[in-house]
Amino acid sequence: MTEIPTRRSQPAASPAAGYESPVVREPGGLFPWWTVLVVGLVSILFGLAVLVWPDVTLRVMAVLVGLWLLLIGITRIFGAFLPGPGLGRQVLSGVIGFIILIGGLLCLRNLVNALAVLAFMVALTWLFTGLAETIMAFQATGVTRMVFLVVGLLSLAAGFVFLFWPGLSLAALVLMTGISALILGIGELALAFRLRRETS
Repeated sequence: MTEIPTRRSQPAASPAAGYESPVVREPGGLFPWWTVLVVGLVSILFGLAVLVWPDVTLRVMAVLVGLWLLLIGITRIFGAFLPGPGLGRQVLSGVIGFIILIGGLLCLRNLVNALAVLAFMVALTWLFTGLAETIMAFQATGVTRMVFLVVGLLSLAAGFVFLFWPGLSLAALVLMTGISALILGIGELALAFRLRRETS
């Protein structure tokens, strides 16, 4: 009897074998990097203007703060309509931008004529900015998360200082506003360049 050799069946080669799907990177980053850059530059210019303005009065301070808030608010609102990886980022940027914009308009329309109210406006700006960037820190990774967190916590700390400083004088308000704007503006620039590096 002739023995018929049996052929061991080989598994069919998958057409996808050895093929690695490309990693798709979402464009845009957590925040559009250039909006963060604009906020940083505006804050630095505002801080310098406040510190070098000779004999700044409450009215002049209110106008400077109003212009600062107006530009930051418009930038954040505009950034909310840009495409990004998540709806939450757009809503957060839009809401905070709208609140800051309203604060700027109040300052410019001469509705802020008390030192405590002006300090409250600056405090709210830092608090909302710090809140937004602290939230975004938990959606980032690595160095970007650290930069977001540092800038966010510094903004929150500055906001609480303005909010709870007892008997804040105009001179103290000017000095604290100018220094905090310079420090946090530099932090925003560092964050912007980090986001630009990630999206390039």
